[in-house]
Amino acid sequence: MKQLAKIKVFSNTEIFVFVLLFVVLAAFLFPRGELTEAILNGKENINLGLSRVYIESLLKIKKDPKLIMILIKNDIKSGNTKEAEKLLQELEKMKNLPIPKEKLLELKLAILEEKYTLASSDSKSTIKKQLNDTLRYLVATNFHPKTIQKIYNEALKFGFIDTAYLAADKLASVDKGSIIWHEKAFNLAITLKNYDEAFKHLNFLITHSPGKQKIKFLQKAFNLSVAIGDYDRGYLYGEQLLKSKTFSRKDVNTLINMALAVKDYNSAFKYAYEAFKTTGEKYYFRKAIQIALWAGEKKLVKHLITKYGLHYLNYPDMALFLLKTSMALNDRNLSQQLADEAIKIYGGKR
Repeated sequence: MKQLAKIKVFSNTEIFVFVLLFVVLAAFLFPRGELTEAILNGKENINLGLSRVYIESLLKIKKDPKLIMILIKNDIKSGNTKEAEKLLQELEKMKNLPIPKEKLLELKLAILEEKYTLASSDSKSTIKKQLNDTLRYLVATNFHPKTIQKIYNEALKFGFIDTAYLAADKLASVDKGSIIWHEKAFNLAITLKNYDEAFKHLNFLITHSPGKQKIKFLQKAFNLSVAIGDYDRGYLYGEQLLKSKTFSRKDVNTLINMALAVKDYNSAFKYAYEAFKTTGEKYYFRKAIQIALWAGEKKLVKHLITKYGLHYLNYPDMALFLLKTSMALNDRNLSQQLADEAIKIYGGKR
C-alpha cells in the first residue's frame, strides 16, 4: 500500500502571525530595548535571511532607524541596491532622526559604489557623477579627519582629483602641522593646474619644514615659478635659494636670464656676484664681469678685475678673458698690469 505523506503548507499570513508572536514574546522575555541592542551589536549572529524577517517584523511594531540601517547595509552587501535606496529614502523622511546626516550620506555613498560595480558601461558615467557629488558634499559638511581621509582615498580610487584635493586641503587646514597633507594637496593642485593653491601649500612647507626638506620645497617653488612664467615669485624664491647657499649653477643662470629678459642688469649682476661671493667659482666671476660690460658699467668691471682678477690669472682661459676685457675697456694701465703678471706666471709659454 502506498503511504501518503501529508505536508502542511503555511500561508504568508500564518508565517507573519508566527513571527509576530515570536517578536512579542521576545519583547516580554528581554528587558526593554535589550533585544534591539543585541541585534544592533551583532550578538545573536543571526542568519541574514532570517534576521531580515525578524527585523522587518520588529519594524512593524516600531520604526527604529538603527534597525532600518541594518537592513540597508544588508541590502548593499547582497547587491539589492533598489531596496537599499528605498529604505534610505524612508530614513531621510523621518522627523527628529537620531542619526547624523553624514551617516546617511555614507550609506548613500556605499549604495552608489555598489551600483557602480553592478552597472553596465553605459550607465557608469552617470553613477560616477553622483558619487563625486556625494563625496564633495561629504567633504564640505564633515569635520572628522578619519572620515575625510576615507573620502580622499575614495576620490583617488575613482579618479576624482578635484575632490581628492578638497579632502587633502581640508586635512591640511585641520592639522596645521601636517607636512604630509600639505604635500599631498600641493601635488594634487599641480595636477589640477591650480597654481595659487599649489603655492599656498608650498609656502607652508617652506616655512615649517626643517633643513634639507625646506630646501627641497624652496627648489620646487622656484622651478614652478619659472615653469609658469611667474617671474615675481621666481625672484622671491630664487633669492632665498641664493641666501641658503644651496643653489645650483642652473638656478643662478635661470635667475640671471629672467633678469636679462627684461633688461634688469642690476638684478642679473647681483645674482652672479652673490653666487661668486658664496662659492668663489671663476664661472660666476666671469659671468658678473660680462653682465657689468653689457650694462656699460666700465668702472665696475675695472673694480672687479683689480680686486679679484689677479687671483684668476693662474687659469689660462681666465687670463686670456681678463686681458681681452681690459683691452675692451681701453684701459692701457690695467692691460699692462695684467700682461706683466701673466708673463710672470707663464713666462715664454704659449
